[in-house]
Amino acid sequence: MKRQTSFAVNLLQTLTLIGLFGAVGSLPANAFDPRTIEEGQASPDEAFRFGAQAYKFGNKSTAVQALTYAAHNGHMASQWKLGRMYEEGDGVVKDPSQAFDLFNGIVRRYGDAQPGSVEARYVSNAIVKLSAFVRTGIKGKLAPNPGKARDFLQYAASYFRDPDAQYHLAMSYLDKSDGKIEPKMAARWLSKAARKGHIGAQLELGELLLEGSILPQQPVNGLKWLTIARILDSTNPEVLDRQEAAFALADDSTRKKAVSLANEWLDSGGN
Repeated sequence: MKRQTSFAVNLLQTLTLIGLFGAVGSLPANAFDPRTIEEGQASPDEAFRFGAQAYKFGNKSTAVQALTYAAHNGHMASQWKLGRMYEEGDGVVKDPSQAFDLFNGIVRRYGDAQPGSVEARYVSNAIVKLSAFVRTGIKGKLAPNPGKARDFLQYAASYFRDPDAQYHLAMSYLDKSDGKIEPKMAARWLSKAARKGHIGAQLELGELLLEGSILPQQPVNGLKWLTIARILDSTNPEVLDRQEAAFALADDSTRKKAVSLANEWLDSGGN
């Protein structure tokens, strides 16, 4: 077994205590006929590729059957894709419980994956998904637990250094429903995610620094991050609107300095 950090061990113990590492719920019963691939001798990888192609071309019913077959046989990418489909109601009836079980299955098996590995990307995202379910709860299955949800994000943000987990962790520190907000912790994690190119983190950090309501006001740095987000995601209407609104309110000196710093940061490769 791969070595786990003490933080990982603690999280695994927490998951076990609240029942998330118990038996994984059954996968959908849709029957996939493996004779459609390799004369009935389909491997999980083959079924996944077949399902991915079916999904790409809009045949989601066939995609679900193929992905379910692969997921039953331990194929992680198929489990993750099915989880997303059940979470969003994409080609299937929306089913948070089923999505939760699929994401939980990934974390249960690969929770100690090495950071930077292929498995780590799936595991980290699955943990972020589990965190969202734990935060809001699932009727008849799981009571809301914002504290445990933050523990999940802390693990993915720290152990896997996942920028999306870092972003969501930061936002949890700004969520008044969790109690007292913690601006410094939020800024710390937003900064980490922003420096890794996370657009949402760049937008939030930029606006917090511009507003100066809960963090010391830094207009130049705030506009810098909004401008970086616009350059990196120039076709996103929300990004354009938020950056343009801030740009319009800034004075000429702030604009010039912010654009210069943004270009410097991008030219340096984000260092």
